[in-house]
Amino acid sequence: MKNKYLDEIQGTVIPLPTPFLADESVDHDSLSKYVKFLVDQGIPNVMTTVGTSRYNLLNAEEIKAVNKTVVKAANGQAKTIVANPPFGRQADAIEFAEHSREIGADLFLAYYPERYYGDAYLLDFFGKVADAAGIGVLIHEMPMRNGLGGGSVQYPISTLKKLLDIPNVVGLKEEALDMAYSGSVVRALAKKAVIIGAGGGMSRYLRDYWSGAKAFLGGIGNFNPALEIEFFAAMQAKDYDKAYGIVNQVEIPFFQKIVPFGWHPSLKAMLALRGHMEGYERKPMKQSSEEERSKIDEIMKSNHW
Repeated sequence: MKNKYLDEIQGTVIPLPTPFLADESVDHDSLSKYVKFLVDQGIPNVMTTVGTSRYNLLNAEEIKAVNKTVVKAANGQAKTIVANPPFGRQADAIEFAEHSREIGADLFLAYYPERYYGDAYLLDFFGKVADAAGIGVLIHEMPMRNGLGGGSVQYPISTLKKLLDIPNVVGLKEEALDMAYSGSVVRALAKKAVIIGAGGGMSRYLRDYWSGAKAFLGGIGNFNPALEIEFFAAMQAKDYDKAYGIVNQVEIPFFQKIVPFGWHPSLKAMLALRGHMEGYERKPMKQSSEEERSKIDEIMKSNHW
């Protein structure tokens, strides 16, 4: 049976930073306005994530509240993908999965919060979570600590194939942190699974596209949605010269200048500079300094943003 989400989740998927107030509480008003901005600009997919959304710094109730705000603000005009945190019991992940369905999310991004002790544990975890969700589930695929010998271990492709046979498990947020292995995952699975490639934005999609991927994690699109929408339209029209031009002349030079400041704090600073939210962070997350914000602003202005 064809995976219907392959047609539903296409183009840029914008990861949502959680806005904070000066007292480090979650700023739901700014979050709601930001999601509405993205939707009004034509962004087709928004997602809460373990990293960009600061879910390692929020408690369970805050995460549920953020997920709910995102879904409500999108108002059915964009596909919504919401996540669980990188901690907690299997029962907690199941509760987050149930909550994602209750609030009307389109998909649930499931993070496995333990070490790797073999496929049986992964199959049980994702099977129970997918059953509880009752909606499409994405695997947050990234290296796991190896409980059988130290170090880390990637999700084996053979294991991912087994997981994708579970009802409701429809794809993955691919974050292997190893470009060669990531490429192998995409080549093996893109025709049957939704694959959202993390890290690299449009340039990452240029690579994954030729293996069949249809979606990519946004970067510049967080504050300049039109550019990533224009890029994806060019790819769909097979106007590869235009798409490669956007990547090589705009995205790559921009990332080269911004990443040395730290992508996650810089993204929050950029959104603050453009009036979408305050620049506050929740400690111990680094907040961009005034000097960094000034340099980031100049970099953005040099691109007429």
